[in-house]
Amino acid sequence: MTRDLLPPAPKSRHPVVPPHRDRLRNGRYNRCFQNYYHSYQYLTTNPYYIPSVRPSVNHWQLRDLLKYDAPSNVVYYTKNDSINKLDMSSFVSSSHVNLHYYPRCYSHAPNGVVVTGGLLTNSSKLFSMNIDNLSLSASPQPAGTPRKISKGLFSFYNPELDVAKTVRLGEMINNDVAVYPDSNSSYRAYVCNNDSNLYCVDIPNNDGFRIVNRINCEINTCLNNVVRSPTNDKLLAVTGDSSSIFLLDPTASNPNVRTIKSGHESGFGIAYHPNGNLLSTVFQDGTCLLYDLRNISYNKPLIEIKSTRPGHQSGAFRVCKFSPAYDVNDMLIISEHVGRVHLVDLRHLDYSNVDDHQVMVVPYALDQYGEYKGGFDKYNAKMAAINADKEENENEDNQSSKNNDTNNDSENSSINSSKSIHKPVDIYCNSDSKSAQFSSFTSPLVFDYDYLTNTNDKLFKDFVYTPPPQPSPPSKDHYLLPPKFNYPQWDNPLISSSPCNNPLQQSDFDDTNPDIDAQLNYVYSTMSGGGTFASGSGSRGSASTARSSQPTLTDTYSHYTNYCDDSYQQQINHIHGEMELSGIEFCTPRLANESYILIGCQDAGVVMWGINGAARRSFGSYGYV
Repeated sequence: MTRDLLPPAPKSRHPVVPPHRDRLRNGRYNRCFQNYYHSYQYLTTNPYYIPSVRPSVNHWQLRDLLKYDAPSNVVYYTKNDSINKLDMSSFVSSSHVNLHYYPRCYSHAPNGVVVTGGLLTNSSKLFSMNIDNLSLSASPQPAGTPRKISKGLFSFYNPELDVAKTVRLGEMINNDVAVYPDSNSSYRAYVCNNDSNLYCVDIPNNDGFRIVNRINCEINTCLNNVVRSPTNDKLLAVTGDSSSIFLLDPTASNPNVRTIKSGHESGFGIAYHPNGNLLSTVFQDGTCLLYDLRNISYNKPLIEIKSTRPGHQSGAFRVCKFSPAYDVNDMLIISEHVGRVHLVDLRHLDYSNVDDHQVMVVPYALDQYGEYKGGFDKYNAKMAAINADKEENENEDNQSSKNNDTNNDSENSSINSSKSIHKPVDIYCNSDSKSAQFSSFTSPLVFDYDYLTNTNDKLFKDFVYTPPPQPSPPSKDHYLLPPKFNYPQWDNPLISSSPCNNPLQQSDFDDTNPDIDAQLNYVYSTMSGGGTFASGSGSRGSASTARSSQPTLTDTYSHYTNYCDDSYQQQINHIHGEMELSGIEFCTPRLANESYILIGCQDAGVVMWGINGAARRSFGSYGYV
């Protein structure tokens, strides 16, 4: 069991801080704990964090907002009122389509085709525009009947033909959309609305919309999710705010093929296995049910998987996804509302081992670490470039090449002005050097389900990252100091309660102090190495410092300084130090022999963790004594 490998709970109520000479050994222990024991069947040892992607969540329950397109090796995600894309080859992000409203959901098809769904609000730019009402064509109203207001929004975008169109569809918010190619130049879309209807939309010529069917699955049941079978174009699976799972044939006169009563309320994510026989559905109470569609008797599921925090909002299941057909790993991933993703091996899954799976945990400190480490790398790269320029200036023969480099830099700046480059950060450094050990994340991120459920369900509470003070202008061989962490306590919170390791509590402030400005000043001064800030409501000033020719951390890492305010405010809302998730996805490039699991973090970055395909292709097993 995992608990046998954890350090015993300290007898003292105070945290045990490892001495300086033992930190290197402690870092190696954490890496061994993470990289070997906890990922021996699932993941590789070299995960990455892609900082500053900042996916948005525009509805607190709708979190299937990270989707991968294998042919183009691009990941789509929502960001404010746009659908953005992140190239997984170059890690360059850019806007894919700009909308005049905040999309609550979206779906994509080959060649960059995207459909989105949302809600028409008074603050939307579309509110004052004359938008076509597609709902009227679905249900013509008799003369004299009060006309219902259609507030649902549906958009279609085809970049190849430069076609973009938005219409009103449905009386209320559109919770989910799905789009599939229907022929060479047409598409079929399905839209779930809170008015209890599933709208089937035909898009024959890329810009003309036509409702071909409107299905009321269940009276007064808001629909949340729809997906089409990968092996049968006439079979849809739909969930909503009830215990029912609807299997539909949208082409039939009586479309309701079967209704499965799950016994759990509010179904959200739903997914078909690539073989079309296995159906997975997740519910808001923290339950995932797997059904074999070839043998559904008495509504009994094939298997049932529980959240680590069932019955709580933080543990509500939001999304479930199977590994794609061309991926041999045969895995199921399930996301909780806050900070956790379940890894389920489908090859040996039954009720005897359903609780033996593992869970990835995404703490808020990881985003703090990634933001700082990204700025740390940029800072050292800029310093290396400045030192190279100095050496170059000493040699007159290299003056022409210097001018060329300057011109190239200015050209690259103009080219990338509308795009953002994200450099993946190593979460765990595999180097044995002492500096590399200090620059690694200091905690494992993959745990046994049993440990998180029954032993330590708040393991990242009070686990924060504190950037080191800003150093004086560095010399040629003196770069930015590596980050430092407050170590988490691996004890049972029910037995031992350790004081909070938050630096705010170690200062003169306490967590009940209502003076937020004073607490923020402490954070800013800690980050900037003792700078002073003027407190006050709604304004903040920094102490004037003399500018030198050398870049400072504030110059190169100004984004982190601006982000600190948001980060601190978000930390208050994060539950037990874990980040809210925007989506999960399998990233499996068809031309590369590698697979990754992607985890989108709301208003933060993206975790990119490789699947250990070599280990999963070996069916041998062994245990520890």
